[in-house]
Amino acid sequence: MDLLDRAVEASDSIFRRVPAYMRLDRPPRAPALKPGSPSGLQHRVVASTTERVDNQYIGDCVTEREVRNMSFFQGKTAIVTGAGSGIGRALALELADAGCKVAITDIVQERIDEVLGELAGKGVEAKGYLVDHASREEVERFAGQFFSDWGHVDILCSNAGVGHGGRFEETPLEDWDWVLGVNLFGAVYMLHYFVPRMIERQQGSILLTASDAGLYSIPCMSPYNTSKHAVLGLGETLRMELIVHNIKVSVLCPGFINTRIVADGRVYLYNSAGKSSKEEMVKFYEKGVDPSIVSRAALRGLEKDKGIIFAPPSHSLPQFILFRISPALYYSLFRFLWKKGFVHKIFGVQP
Repeated sequence: MDLLDRAVEASDSIFRRVPAYMRLDRPPRAPALKPGSPSGLQHRVVASTTERVDNQYIGDCVTEREVRNMSFFQGKTAIVTGAGSGIGRALALELADAGCKVAITDIVQERIDEVLGELAGKGVEAKGYLVDHASREEVERFAGQFFSDWGHVDILCSNAGVGHGGRFEETPLEDWDWVLGVNLFGAVYMLHYFVPRMIERQQGSILLTASDAGLYSIPCMSPYNTSKHAVLGLGETLRMELIVHNIKVSVLCPGFINTRIVADGRVYLYNSAGKSSKEEMVKFYEKGVDPSIVSRAALRGLEKDKGIIFAPPSHSLPQFILFRISPALYYSLFRFLWKKGFVHKIFGVQP
C-alpha cells in the first residue's frame, strides 16, 4: 500500500467516525470497485442511486435522468464562465440536459469550439465567447454582447478559475494579481455587470464556484486559499442581500476533482532533485472525482436553493465540521502533518 492509499484510508477512517446525523453520504450498497480504481474517500458522495462514471462506480446524488427531469431549469438562459474544461464544461452540458439555453466563456477558443460542438449534439441553443475574466474591459464587453444576443440571463454560473501552488515567500506578486484577478475579481466583474439586470427582472439564480479551500486553508496555497475564502464570503453576503429581489445565490465548494486546475495552473513546488512537482500533482488530481458528479450536485443545489454546495461532501464536509467545531484542533492537526512532512510526501515535494 503506497502513501496515497494510506492517506485515503486514514481520511476515510476519520470520515466514518462522523456521527450519522451529520453525514450526508449514506450510499446504498454498490458493486465492487474496479481493481486499481480510487477508493474510500474519493467515492463517498451524497447518494440516492449508484451509477457508473468513467468505468468507476460512484454513489451519486443526482442521475442523468433526474437532471433531465428538473423542471426548474426548463427554458431558462444560463451563462457558464470558464466552460472550456472541467467543472465549467460539465455544468454547461448538464444545464443543456436540464433544458437550458447556454452561453459559455473561456480563455481558449479551441476549448470553446469543442464544448459548443458537444452542446450542438444535444440540440440546444448555445453560443461561445472568448473572455479573459481578469479583465474588467473584456467582461464589460462580453456583458454588452451577451444582452444583445440573449436579452436576459436567468442563471449565472461564475466558474472561471485558476490554480496555484507554492510557498508564500517564493510566490511572485504577479501571481497574486493573476489568481485574485481571475478567481475573485473575475466573479466580482460578472456580478457587477449582470446582477443589476437580474434585479430589474426581480428573479435569477447565481452559482459561484469556490472550493473546499474556501472552507478551510491548506499550506502552500496562499493566493488560491485567499481567493476562494473571498468568493465564499462574497456569496454568503449576496445570498442575504439579494433575497429581497428574489435572486438566489449558492456557492459551490468542490473537493478533489479530476480537472485541469493544476495542469493549467502555476506550481512552485519541487522534489528532492530540484525538479518541479507539478507532474506528480497532475497525476494525483487525475485520480479525482469526475466533474459531472460535481455539476449534477450543483444543479440540485441550485434547484433546492442551497447556500453552500459540498461536492462531494466526503471531500470537505468532515474537515469543515472539524474546523467549525474546533478551529484550534484543525490547525493543530494540519500543522502537525505539515511539520512531519506528510503533505510533502503526497505531492513529492521537498520540505
